[in-house]
Amino acid sequence: MGTTRTAWHVLLAALLSQRGSHSFEVRVEVPLSTEPLRADYLLLRKNAAPDASEPAGTLRKLWALLPKDAIVEFKSVGRPYRRRNLDRLFSYLHLYCADNLERIEQRSDLCGVLLVPTRTRSLDADVADLGLGWDDLGDGYWRLRGGAFALVVVEIEAVAAAENDDLLRLFGHDEAPTLAARRWLAQQVGAEEIAMAMHDLEGFDEVVRKLLSTLPPEQVLSAFPPEQRVAGLPPEQRVAGLPPEQVLLALPDDVLRALSDSYLDTLSAETRAAIRARVGR
Repeated sequence: MGTTRTAWHVLLAALLSQRGSHSFEVRVEVPLSTEPLRADYLLLRKNAAPDASEPAGTLRKLWALLPKDAIVEFKSVGRPYRRRNLDRLFSYLHLYCADNLERIEQRSDLCGVLLVPTRTRSLDADVADLGLGWDDLGDGYWRLRGGAFALVVVEIEAVAAAENDDLLRLFGHDEAPTLAARRWLAQQVGAEEIAMAMHDLEGFDEVVRKLLSTLPPEQVLSAFPPEQRVAGLPPEQRVAGLPPEQVLLALPDDVLRALSDSYLDTLSAETRAAIRARVGR
């Protein structure tokens, strides 16, 4: 439990190993998590109450629900909520409370926030296993009651719809529906500092795909030379949707030279001219 290991820890380990039950294996200094104990976000209140003159632009209902400190865990579309993630969040709260006695004078000074695209069966199952209950705060906000710390669950998609927040919609399953949302996403991905921070992280490809999905196909394709646009496509897909004479122009020059004059005479003047320019007939 502590951060300092004493000589007594070593002696107790020897006692447990030598004289403890043979039905148990004794391990020492064991990491209890395969992932580092690192919260996604820590929100620290600067003022005693929210400033009504400057209302929040996103998650507008959340901020008034928070005490002095709040630990936030975010589950994305690509990495959704998984079983016992709620236990991990509660472990963060307990550890932060234990290590910040001067700041967290009472448990009500600290709460947890879980941001999810939407409620899932795995989240509901964990809430039930922990004996917690749901209090509906409206507009996609929930409070879980019954834990050692208050915990707010935010359903991103429901909140985005209720608060008409197009930027928040980006973090759910929806695409960017407005020009302002598309511009904001493009600015963030294009910002050097943010792009460097995201580039090697899981989910970066997902962010890029969402950005590309907001652009017209012709705008995306214009950034690539013709050979890259069709690279990897089988021949039938490369010419799919083309009229027969345009498919003919996609054939190699050697094949065009083998076409008879009688067949060429059946083609339009434009197609014949294009073929003659290529094969000299």
